[in-house]
Amino acid sequence: MRAENGMTRKEFLRTSALAGAGLVIGIHIPLPDAWAESATAASLQPSAWLRIDADGTVSIVIDETELGQGSSTALAMILADELEADWDRVRLLPIPENPAGWVRGISTGGSTSIRDGWEPFRHAGAAAKAMLITAAARRWGTAETECFAEAGHIVHRRTGRRIPFGDLVEDAAQLPVPEQPPLKSDAEFRLIGRPIRRLDLRGKVDGSTIYPSDLDLPGMLVATVARPPTFGGSIRSFDATRARQVDGVVDIIQIPQGIAVLARNTWAAIEGRNALTVEYEAGPHADASSEAMYARGAELVRQPGREFVRQGDVDAALAGAAKRLEAEYRLPFLEHAAMEPNNCTAWLHDGILEVWSGSQVPTAAQAAAARVAELPKEKVVLHVPMVGGGFGRHLQPDDIVEAAEIAKRTSAPVQVFWTREDTMRHGFYRPLTVHLMRGGLDAAGNPVAWHQRVAGFSPSAGLVVGGRHGPPYNIPNVLYDYHLVDEGVPTGALRSVAYTHNGFVVESFIDELAAAAGQDPYRFRQRLMPRAPKLRAALDLAAEKAGWGSPLPAGRARGIAAVSSFSSHCAEVAEVSVASDGNVTVHRVVCAIHCGRAINPDSIAANVDGAIAIALSAALKSQLTIRNGAAHEGNFHSYPIIRFDEMPAVETYIVPSDEPPTGVGEPPLPPLAPAVANAIFAATGKRIRTLPFPTAELRTSA
Repeated sequence: MRAENGMTRKEFLRTSALAGAGLVIGIHIPLPDAWAESATAASLQPSAWLRIDADGTVSIVIDETELGQGSSTALAMILADELEADWDRVRLLPIPENPAGWVRGISTGGSTSIRDGWEPFRHAGAAAKAMLITAAARRWGTAETECFAEAGHIVHRRTGRRIPFGDLVEDAAQLPVPEQPPLKSDAEFRLIGRPIRRLDLRGKVDGSTIYPSDLDLPGMLVATVARPPTFGGSIRSFDATRARQVDGVVDIIQIPQGIAVLARNTWAAIEGRNALTVEYEAGPHADASSEAMYARGAELVRQPGREFVRQGDVDAALAGAAKRLEAEYRLPFLEHAAMEPNNCTAWLHDGILEVWSGSQVPTAAQAAAARVAELPKEKVVLHVPMVGGGFGRHLQPDDIVEAAEIAKRTSAPVQVFWTREDTMRHGFYRPLTVHLMRGGLDAAGNPVAWHQRVAGFSPSAGLVVGGRHGPPYNIPNVLYDYHLVDEGVPTGALRSVAYTHNGFVVESFIDELAAAAGQDPYRFRQRLMPRAPKLRAALDLAAEKAGWGSPLPAGRARGIAAVSSFSSHCAEVAEVSVASDGNVTVHRVVCAIHCGRAINPDSIAANVDGAIAIALSAALKSQLTIRNGAAHEGNFHSYPIIRFDEMPAVETYIVPSDEPPTGVGEPPLPPLAPAVANAIFAATGKRIRTLPFPTAELRTSA
C-alpha cells in the first residue's frame, strides 16, 4: 500500500524512526481486571501512542478501524486539543500490524470508539504538553507556570518567546511521563466542539485512498470461491475440466469453504468459477424459508418465553385495564449492503502470513488467520486500510479465514474477491423477528401495562433482545420475554443491532397507545419520561425544531419517535406524504441527539445522514428473504437501497452537554422507521407493522 508521496507504510515508519530524536507518549487505557492481574511490567505497553518528530509532525496511532465514520479524526482532535498541536501537522498512523502485541483487543463496534478514547487520549495529549513545557522552562531558566502551549509551540508568557515542539522533543524525551497531567477546562478547548476537516478527506476526494479491494501486489493472483448456496450445505463433488481451460486460470483448489479458482485477473477468476461443474449437498436447512419462519414466529409469540424484564403484574393490569390493545409486528432479515464487497488478500512467505483486510476486529482476525496458517499470532502481519463500509459485517473473520486457507496452498499473494452476489448470499444477517405487543390504558388514558414478546431467528439473545430493558416510559407493569430459534441462517450485528427492530416496535406501539388514548403522540411520550431526562431533552428539541403542531403543506403529516441506545439518546420527526399508489415520500427528517460532548459536529451530522439513509432503505425497500435454505437476493436490483433523489432533507441538532461523549454512529438509526410509520398513520389512518412498508396496503387508487 502506497501513501500520497509514493512511500510505502513500512518505508514511512522506518524513515521516521531514523529521522532523529522524537518524543513518544503512551496512552494508558485501563485494562480488564483479569488482564491487569496477570500483566507483567513488560506487557504494560501503551495501546495507542503519540509521536512528535523533530520536524514538528505529530503522528497518532489509533486502534480503531476507520469505516468512514470519522472516529479517527475525532480521536486525533481530542489528543491534539489537549496537546495544543498545530492541526496542519497532525498525521494518522495505521492500526498496529501485530494486534497480539497490543495492550487491549482491537475492535471497532458498538459506537465505542470515542467513548473509550475520550479520557486516555486527553491524558496522552496533556502529558506530552506538560513534558514540552518543562523542557522549554528549563531551557529558558524560568518557571513552568510562565509557559504555555499554543499551535505547536511553547510560548513564554511575559516575553512572547516561542519554541516549536520539534525543537524541544529531544530534551522532553529525557523527562518522566507525568501520571496525572492537568487537563484543559471546557473554556480552553480549541478544536473540540468545532467542525474540523477530516484527516482522511483529501484521499477520498483525489482518489488516492487505498481500500482493501484496490490492493495490487506484484505477482498477485485473484481467487473466487464457489460456495454451497444453502446454509449448512457442502460440496459433494466437482469437475474442474472446463474451468482449467479458461484463459488466465492458474489453479483450482478445494478448501473447507468451497472450490477456489485462482487466476491472473478478476475476470478470469469469475469465468473460471462459472465454468466449474459442482454438485452440492443441500444440508439440514434446505427447507428453511422466511415465510415458514414468520409462521413459526407467530405461533411462538402466543406462548410464554424466556423472561428478560419483569416489573409488576402485566396480566392483572391488562385484565383491569379500561382499554386493551394487541398488535403483531414482523421484521425481515437484513443484509449489510456495504458499498465495498467482501475481499481479503493474504500472502504466506518467509515464515509469516501477511493479510490485508478491512476487519473491524483485528485482534480476532489475526488470531483466526494464525489458527488456519498454523502460525504463532505474532507471525501474522495484519494490514487494515480504510474500509468501504462495514456496518458490522466485518466483525466476522470469514473472508480472512478463506484467504488464509488459500494462501497456505500457494506461494503467491492472493486476493480473494467476493462479488456482490457472494457478499449478499453468504452474509451474517440482522435476524428476522416477530413481536407480539399487548398494552393497557386506564380510564384517564394512562398506560398501565406493557408486554413485548419476541421470537427471533438467531441463536444469539444479544441480536434479538440486545440492550432492551423495557420501554423508556413510566409504565407500572412491564413484561418482556423472548424465544430464540436457530434455522441455520447466519446472523450477526448490523448497525444498531437489536435496537433496529426493537426501536421500531416499541416506538410504533407507544404511538398506538397514544392514539387509543386520544392524545398527541409527542405530548403522550413527553409526560411518560420522568426517568429518561436525556431522551426527553432530545424529544423536546426534535419537536421544537420540526415545528411540531404547526401547519404542514397539504398531504403531508408528521411522525415522531425516540430511542436510547449506545449510551446516547436520539429523537426524530419525519415529514411524510403518501401517494395514491401507496408510495411513501419522506420529505424531511429532523434529528436531535444527546450524545454528551460533541467532538466534531460535522462528523455527528454525517453519521446521522448515513444512519438515516440505511434506516430509510430498510423501511421503504430492503429485505433479505430465505427460500429453499438460501438467501434469495443477490444484488441491488433485488435488494434496493434508497437513491440520492429519494434522500430527505436531514437536519441534525445536538443537545448541548458537557458530559463525556457517547455513541453517535448507531443511535440515529432506530428512531427513523417508527417516525416514518407514525407519520404514515397520521396521514392515512393506517398502521404499519411490517418492514419494508407494504405499499399495496397504502394504495387508495385502483
